[in-house]
Amino acid sequence: MKNAKLLLLAGALAATATAFGGTREDLRAALIDAVNSGKTYFGHHDDTAYGHNWTGEDGRSDTKETAGSYPGIMSWDLGDLEWGKDRDLDGVPFDLIRREVIVQNKRGGLSTFSWHCDHPLTGLDSWKTADKTQVAVLLHTEEGRAAFARQLDYLCDFFNSLKDENGEKVAVIFRPWHEHTGSWFWWGRDNCSTEDFKALWSTMRAHFDARGVDNVLWAYSPDRCENAEMYMERYPGDEYVDILGADVYHFHNEEGSEEYRRCAGTTLGIACAEAAKRGKIAAFTETGLESLTIPDWYNSHLLPLLEANPVAYVVVWRNAYRSPRHYYVPYPGHPAEASFRKFADNPRTIFVK
Repeated sequence: MKNAKLLLLAGALAATATAFGGTREDLRAALIDAVNSGKTYFGHHDDTAYGHNWTGEDGRSDTKETAGSYPGIMSWDLGDLEWGKDRDLDGVPFDLIRREVIVQNKRGGLSTFSWHCDHPLTGLDSWKTADKTQVAVLLHTEEGRAAFARQLDYLCDFFNSLKDENGEKVAVIFRPWHEHTGSWFWWGRDNCSTEDFKALWSTMRAHFDARGVDNVLWAYSPDRCENAEMYMERYPGDEYVDILGADVYHFHNEEGSEEYRRCAGTTLGIACAEAAKRGKIAAFTETGLESLTIPDWYNSHLLPLLEANPVAYVVVWRNAYRSPRHYYVPYPGHPAEASFRKFADNPRTIFVK
């Protein structure tokens, strides 16, 4: 908020985004502009790679086919890139992701990445948590540090390869070590010490900086938190973070509505307050109601949270074509389609043509 040039941009965004430059500061300006304008980029994970009942069809998007526009922000995952594989853990080719980031940037949209990574020594996936030393061994043993560095090199190469037709890097958001306040990932709260978690983050950042990765904004994204102390307990420091996020899902259908509103409201409130205090950007980094069993969920549940909390973007999870009930955006003919279109037409939300 300190940059007067950014404040002059307030109000420039409409419900459909316009093109912006591809540098890290351009991306930061777009996010700040959204907040200053009272708007929020809407995002969907793997949106153009596959949908509820299709996969690998160029130009398709369940979001576009129901809302009329592409998401304002596309979400992707880097899982399996750490082994040099050509597809992510859900089978999406990294070449396709690279192309989609470039196309999304030309539309005036944004891109964000998570990383469900395997452990570089054990090879166990993100959800294998029996061994509580997995983070410590990466930081405090020669073998672990070398293996971790090899994984990070693959990520650095990928981010450095995100270039438009003019050879200019395209800036994106990176959200590593997410939901660390829970313990379902090997980097989670009960699986490593507070100091080792912070060191995991700072070690990664130092490696990225050394490799010249200058097109990334870094997002910190705890799961639901009861208070600011819990939210900030493992915060690596202002020098390592650009975006303060929150990952809070709606579980248990209608019966879980009150809990969702309370937990999401509390965690987003903390994220927004800490972001304002530290000159950072707040975001609703991951959310959603699986199968959209509440047809008006986007307007009755999500929109009030966006109205109450000045977040730059919100991302819902994927529409998995191999799992018929695992979807978070309505597909054509779904009972939530009309309500979702109303949500997309709201002046507060940003989609892209």
